Amino acid sequence: MGASLYMQIKRILFFWSLFLLSSTVVVKSIIAQPTNTKSKVEVRFKVYGNCGACEERINEALDQKGIVAGGWDRVKQEVWVVYRPSKVTLEQIHRYIAAVGHDTDLMKADTAVYHSLPNCCLYREKHSPH
Repeated sequence: MGASLYMQIKRILFFWSLFLLSSTVVVKSIIAQPTNTKSKVEVRFKVYGNCGACEERINEALDQKGIVAGGWDRVKQEVWVVYRPSKVTLEQIHRYIAAVGHDTDLMKADTAVYHSLPNCCLYREKHSPH
């Protein structure tokens, strides 16, 4: 009877240790999963313009839900954007900028919108901005 009790205890301990080990693996895998809802991405891409008015317009286009920060560098003809991919896509950001009349390296502004910009902002033409 002593040996059978010993085997039962051994079997119970084996199953408990197996249970604890599998529980630990499950918990670690749950904890290790990234939570992308709060992650931010920073990108830079070409955006064409000429002057301070262009800068204002481009920066206003970046004032959208999901865009945390951003700005336009006139010298580099480049925009930098920090955004949340769970709220806005990179393609949408390009669309926001093109919608106000500025070409990006992925999207061209509508011709009518572009021609409605002030003369100093017409970056496609070869002239010196004011």
